[in-house]
Amino acid sequence: MYELSHWRSYNYKKLSEIKTVKRCSKKRIETFNNAIIMLDTETSKKSVEHGQANHVVAFTISIRSKRENICTLYGNKPTEAVKCLNKILKAMQGDKTIVYIHNLSYDWVFLRLFLMEEYGSPVKQLNTKPHYPIVIEFANGLILKDSYILAQKSLERWAKDMDVEHKKAVGKWDYDMIRSQDHDFTPEELEYIEHDTLAGVECIEALQLQLHKRIYSMPYTATGIVRDEARKIGKQYQAHDHFSKVSSDFTVYKLLEQCFHGGYTHANRYMINETITDPVICRDFTSSYPYVMLTEKYPVTKFHQYKSMVSIDELINNSDRYAFITKLVLVKPRLKDDLTIMPVLQASKCIRSINAVIDNGRILCAGYVEIYVTDITLKLIRDQYHWDDHVCIENYYSKKDYLPKWFTDYIFDLFRQKSELKGSDPLNYMLAKAKLNSCYGMCVQKAISDDILEDYLTGEYSITNNYNPDKYAEYVNNRNKFLPYQWGVFVTEYAMQNLFILGSFCEKWIYSDTDSVYGIGWDEDKVNEYNKSCLMKLKANGYDSITVNGKDYILGVAELDKTCIEYRVLGAKRYCYRDKEDKELHITVAGVPKKGVNSLKDDINNFAKGAIFSGEISGKLQHTYIMSGEIYIDEQGNETGDSIDLSPCDYLLDDITVEDWMSIFDKVIEVQVYDDI
Repeated sequence: MYELSHWRSYNYKKLSEIKTVKRCSKKRIETFNNAIIMLDTETSKKSVEHGQANHVVAFTISIRSKRENICTLYGNKPTEAVKCLNKILKAMQGDKTIVYIHNLSYDWVFLRLFLMEEYGSPVKQLNTKPHYPIVIEFANGLILKDSYILAQKSLERWAKDMDVEHKKAVGKWDYDMIRSQDHDFTPEELEYIEHDTLAGVECIEALQLQLHKRIYSMPYTATGIVRDEARKIGKQYQAHDHFSKVSSDFTVYKLLEQCFHGGYTHANRYMINETITDPVICRDFTSSYPYVMLTEKYPVTKFHQYKSMVSIDELINNSDRYAFITKLVLVKPRLKDDLTIMPVLQASKCIRSINAVIDNGRILCAGYVEIYVTDITLKLIRDQYHWDDHVCIENYYSKKDYLPKWFTDYIFDLFRQKSELKGSDPLNYMLAKAKLNSCYGMCVQKAISDDILEDYLTGEYSITNNYNPDKYAEYVNNRNKFLPYQWGVFVTEYAMQNLFILGSFCEKWIYSDTDSVYGIGWDEDKVNEYNKSCLMKLKANGYDSITVNGKDYILGVAELDKTCIEYRVLGAKRYCYRDKEDKELHITVAGVPKKGVNSLKDDINNFAKGAIFSGEISGKLQHTYIMSGEIYIDEQGNETGDSIDLSPCDYLLDDITVEDWMSIFDKVIEVQVYDDI
């Protein structure tokens, strides 16, 4: 029977009934306690002043096994949390115990000194970047794992999507209240901290059951979920052997990394800082990346050297049969038409440029440019730019063909599941959607990762670069690898190409973001023809639409997303609109939570250069790491170690006006191109 108990009052002998599961490897046999456990803390400032040390004021540990919640244990102090963990570990029989923490990167800072005082320094730690551990293991068998990177969403959203019994008790904990470690919880506060970890263990078990995983085999990340599944299928088709044959040498891999880019995000420079009252319609591709993975041809052999110096035209003329990567050298490139509002040349990807005039990260003109690109981007560059001279050097080619049928069948089956489950089975729908979105991510994981190490004395992180041929050889020879990096590189290329096609269907292309286009004056006939062509391309490869309850779901088509009756844009990831349906203002500003829109006071004209989004309103927080390096007791008797101070942070909105851009563009650029360039 489930029990909510203060950690000192619980009968830990009950936990001895939890079974263990064995994990056998070539080296040893390990036993894991077959329980889902989640730990969470709540913290408090010491005063109303910002930037000062914080301390833990509450913790809960929930334990679930055999589809039943066993207990939630709670207390106030970090030393109590460690003592509680000790009692749990001693009561169970297994060698290793996994404890999840939702957003481990935060709680680890507060608990690290107390855990290491008891257990010593971790014997294993994996980080995605400094201050972002996703798994930490101690010599006594305690393993901390981050559930946030597995869920890829807040605990509140995760519990709703998984439709578990306990949901986050939103609003029952006052985060602005100053608390000490002798604080007595109100019933509302106790419900809040209890539901946090109960919701967590229920979500993890629901996911575990869907994945048919044991407690020890749960993937670390959301991408890991689909990778494990796809790898099993791929083994039946010798996917690793094909991977080894296709993977090029270290030199070519480095060039592929140079060619890779994310989604295309850009704003029409002529519409910046202008309130648009004509209807701005946004169209959004349905599963843009999965679609091009099913319908386009990719480099399916190793990249081999091509001629040392060729023209753009030669590479493009052969691009139906071969994929190319090249270093493109342009002398005095400039847009063919000043009204080209979505330039393709990406300034940050240039390995050299001189006197480049840049529009929100894209080059309008320059004296000289060197950039690594694929044949797909070459076509877009040729369409948009003139130049005085050019050459393609460091050229490599690979035969083009469709992706392996086992892989495209798997992708399409995930799309089928997502379509059929929408609106009927929230849990499985969210899982299918996450898997589908991860198919592309599997292809673009870097072959060589940096070693990110935490100094357990100071809490600082160091990064060791492993970028060398030996490490790359280890990657290619790893039997678990089965998806070539070059496929992912070309996925984003094809998706960008489709984005430019879609953007050409409106009279005024206002804004674009990876798989969506905001525009005025859409040519509906062209949109319909494009959508028909998507279905034709799918059918040509053996795929079709999915019909559910009389509705057709088709990969790749451009669908109506929203209509904006007011619209303002200041640059990439900086726009505001009033939706036709709800009549409310909405913002997308990188780094500002959506509720920051309330700072605009329902007036879209306030979305302008110099506008301030209040941190108090938006909830945007400044993270300040306070690494004390030792445990101490403060003046109020609170146990304190390292901490993070979260304080409201204002955001100043900036832009570049049309006048600013025109004054730059109209300058006469005289550039001397040196012989040694």
